[in-house]
Amino acid sequence: MRKILGVDPGAKGGLSIIDEQFNLIDCHKMPVSKERGKDGKVRVRICVPSLYEIISKHDIDLAVVEKVGARPGEGVNSMFSFGEAYGVVRALAETNSAKTIYVRPQEWRGYQSLSGLSKEQIAEIAFEIFGAKEIYGRKNKYGNYSIKDGISDSLMIAKYGVRFLE
Repeated sequence: MRKILGVDPGAKGGLSIIDEQFNLIDCHKMPVSKERGKDGKVRVRICVPSLYEIISKHDIDLAVVEKVGARPGEGVNSMFSFGEAYGVVRALAETNSAKTIYVRPQEWRGYQSLSGLSKEQIAEIAFEIFGAKEIYGRKNKYGNYSIKDGISDSLMIAKYGVRFLE
């Protein structure tokens, strides 16, 4: 059975591994660590050893990484941190899979008729397809579950990637 890795990069992202029959193999929120900078501010960074451990234990045939760019209104430090995280994800995906492709959010969403849907709606669809309880976090004060949209997005990114298997 061939395995597809889907990655929503960034500190609030996620990674998921499915097979070509859309069976869930593994999914995680992006592993992060917190570091205090010289200025005293706490920065969240991708935990490279943990990310490597998750990815390397699977024999990945195809990695599908969301292609991201600059976001208007983001600060320089924020964009640098995101770029650093994206580089880590790219390096680990490319060195631990037979093939890696990059897709824009509009591409994977549009192909699966997800354009214009909320993160809650996409999470619900991902849950219906994969049954990944990891998509949902704790209940909030209103009794609703929080959404880990990095995981649901990574599942749908992996699902999109199945079409590229040869």
